[in-house]
Amino acid sequence: MSHSSHVHVGGHGDADSTKTNKFELIAAVLLGLAGILTALASFQAGLWNGKMSEHYGKANEMATAAAAEKSRAIVEMSRDATVDIQAKQLIMEGDENPAMRQRDHTIAAYLYTVQMSDAGYKAMGFPEEAKKLIKDNPKTTQTENKDAALGEQLLDKALQNELTDNNNYRNEMLAESKKGSDEADKTFAEGVKAKETSDRFELGDVIFAVSLFFTGISLVFRTRVRSAVLSAGGLFLFCGIVYMIMIRWTFS
Repeated sequence: MSHSSHVHVGGHGDADSTKTNKFELIAAVLLGLAGILTALASFQAGLWNGKMSEHYGKANEMATAAAAEKSRAIVEMSRDATVDIQAKQLIMEGDENPAMRQRDHTIAAYLYTVQMSDAGYKAMGFPEEAKKLIKDNPKTTQTENKDAALGEQLLDKALQNELTDNNNYRNEMLAESKKGSDEADKTFAEGVKAKETSDRFELGDVIFAVSLFFTGISLVFRTRVRSAVLSAGGLFLFCGIVYMIMIRWTFS
């Protein structure tokens, strides 16, 4: 009587296959997440690099404009100083020569009220009424009415005040260029911050690349070490996500 042999296939093979399938599924999910986050980090780094270039470009334009404004202000300050010197010289020459006094004082008053900048005129402490009066009537210093005193008051103050030593005048003349320079520095600082943020996202790229490496290589191993390698990949992925959350993002 023949006995047919029955081969019973155990369930260990199916269990191992199920474990392998779960392991590969987890690895695939981690690989997918790491890949997506790597691309997102690169995208953010690119945007911040664009912002950096934009800020640097604007800062350069602002700095150039501020330098041009400063040059203009310095030229005007030099012109005011020259006017002040010439006018003082005329006043003193007129005082020494009575015959030429009226002419010299009239020219000096004209230089101060017409040729000097408004900031320079103000810094010299001249009366505002005198400026309008002499502009309307250039020969005011020669008239005998009460308004002529304003012209003489202007000339008296001219000898008492020094324009080049007036810090308020200098600050007022250079205020616009200083404002432009400060704005340029602020914009440049924003560019530096954008560069630092871009560098942080690039570091995130590196972290996710390490995660991809460990997760990918874990599929090669067929021993228990693969779980440790996959865990390392998952840990780097988690750290990368936490790191990315702490960085400032932009979408423009």
